[in-house]
Formats: sequence, C-alpha cells, structure tokens
Amino acid sequence: MPMDVTRRSTRSEMSLRSALSGLALAALAASAGAASAPPAPVVLWNGAAAGMSVDQVYALFPASQAATGQALEDGALEALSLDATIDGAPAIALFFFRGKTLDAVLVERRAMQRDQRMQNLAEAARLVSAASAQYGRPSRCTRRRDIAAVDCAWRDGDLQVAVAYHDFGGGSPALSILHRAAG
Repeated sequence: MPMDVTRRSTRSEMSLRSALSGLALAALAASAGAASAPPAPVVLWNGAAAGMSVDQVYALFPASQAATGQALEDGALEALSLDATIDGAPAIALFFFRGKTLDAVLVERRAMQRDQRMQNLAEAARLVSAASAQYGRPSRCTRRRDIAAVDCAWRDGDLQVAVAYHDFGGGSPALSILHRAAG
C-alpha cells in the first residue's frame, strides 16, 4: 500500500512538473513575442512620429514647405516648416531630421511683442501650466524673471517636451515648444 501512495505522488509530481513546464514555455513564448514586436513609434506632434521620412511627414502635412538653415544643438537639420498655432496665437512648426528620419518638432511662437517682458513671461507661464496639466510635474524647470527666461522640460514615456522663453534685452523675445523622442 505504501507503494501505491508513492506512485500517486510521483504521478502528481510529474503532472505538476509538466504543467509548470508548459506554463514556463508559454510565458517565454509570450515574452519573446512581445520582445520581438517593434516598439510603437513616438508621436511627437499632431501625428508626426519620430522616425518618419520627409515624404511621410509631407504626406501628413501637405501644406508644409521645404525649409533649410536651422540646426538643433545636436545636429538635427530642419527640412520642413508648417504654419501652426500656440495657445491660439500664430506659430510655425519646424520639422528636424537626423539623417533621413524625423528627430524633433519645434513649434515657435511668431510675432512676440517686443518690450513686453511681463506679458511675454505670463504667456510662457500659461504654456508651462498647460504642459504640466498634460505631462505632470516637469523634470526640470528654471524661471528667471531677472533675465526674462523660462526653461522647463517634461518626460512622458518615450516623449520629451520642453517649453522655453528667452528675451535678450527686450528686443528679440522667443517662445517655443520642442517635442522629441527620449534617447
């Protein structure tokens, strides 16, 4: 009789091992399938995703125009521009490419008022508040009224967003929002 109990235990152990092995293989297969799936593209701005070609961005925004001349600090080059808005005000969206793929979108506010430091700082503060409402607390944020500068950044998953305002002596105010994939 004790042998029958041992046999039953052995069969139960074998069934349990078999079931665990099957679960482990299923988990490995699922994780391998998930690992081999390409990552979802990072949407930078209004449907434009990191890695798109110039032709794909142009197809998405047929009103965009070829543009050259500007480069970001990391070497990404401007290739397309498009009329846009920031908080209802006229702006321009600039599409920057690294090699042949979209790397960043910079949206710059047009026609900022010269010598309107407090009004411009208030507009920058509204954009920082709107970005904070959408992306949470900024990872860094510097606000300097003494030199009329704001520089704040957020990370939302694989997306980096930065709001910057600078007014050099009151004569050349610039307000922009940069969207790029985290790297």
